[in-house]
Amino acid sequence: MIASPVLLIGCARSGTTLLYTVLSEVDALWSLGYESRALIERDYAPASRGWASGALTADDLTPAAAAELRRAFAAAAVPGAYWRRVNRLRRALNETGFYRALKRRGRGGSAAAAAAPAAGLDAARALGRLAARLAPPRAPIRLLEKTPENCLRLPFLQALFPDARVLFLTRDGRANVHSLLEGWRHPVLFPGYRTPVPVTSPGQTRGRWAFTLIPGWRDLVDRPLVEICARQWAACNAAVLDYAATPGALPVLPVRHEDLVAAPDATLAAIARFLDLRPADIPAHGRGLPEVNVVSAPGAEKWRAEAAALATVAPILAPIMARLGYQEG
Repeated sequence: MIASPVLLIGCARSGTTLLYTVLSEVDALWSLGYESRALIERDYAPASRGWASGALTADDLTPAAAAELRRAFAAAAVPGAYWRRVNRLRRALNETGFYRALKRRGRGGSAAAAAAPAAGLDAARALGRLAARLAPPRAPIRLLEKTPENCLRLPFLQALFPDARVLFLTRDGRANVHSLLEGWRHPVLFPGYRTPVPVTSPGQTRGRWAFTLIPGWRDLVDRPLVEICARQWAACNAAVLDYAATPGALPVLPVRHEDLVAAPDATLAAIARFLDLRPADIPAHGRGLPEVNVVSAPGAEKWRAEAAALATVAPILAPIMARLGYQEG
């Protein structure tokens, strides 16, 4: 059984994996160790819904599907103490020359090298699920769930988890779009969707749709890649803002990626209060943030290397940037 779950959402490449990794180590939270897209899309895949988009509404959730999804989430979740040990091992591996070389090969386009870390995590998840089954919890668990596609699924998730709380991670649109561009251009990471209409946008070679499948995607498959990414960012953030303004919506706490990086302790303390936790319950509080899921070296101003391209989509970004409280400059 699941009670008072935490839904961590945000546009892809906004920093959700970083915050998820940090919160996954909280003793009171149970998590899957991966995004739930495959779990939800087992019955709700875009292919089974005419490839309209990845969006889901409350009307899409049947009682039988809700019961099965709750069971599947609970069966796959593993407690924070386990992920703390796994993440400690991952950090140690990241310091080795072999692992760094493997990651460089993966970022360089080697499918085998890119898949190796994920294979290791899959093994850790399987072991964690086995341990959880051998010693099942005696009380309802508090689930931590993170999937960027869920920006388009909040009414669906509210129907599934009516007592949930939502952490909404935001990021400056220019920086976020730049990071999406890096992901789209990578030939093997972020596999996305093999849509019935291939992506022919110049600047990418994958031919598949990467990241969130937004409404109207068919009209974008041959558009400039920067426009696709800008539309993804705008659609995901607008969907959350619109949902949060709806009467009866779940409680939503906006969290800026920039604040998380610049002032992690203050930001984590605010998150703890929102979740009825103590800052000390979050192991990273006072210890610094890990580095996770990067395509290139981190940097707050990396987007300026493509400022000219990003300027072409400023009209797409500007309205949502304003709603999120970001200033252009």
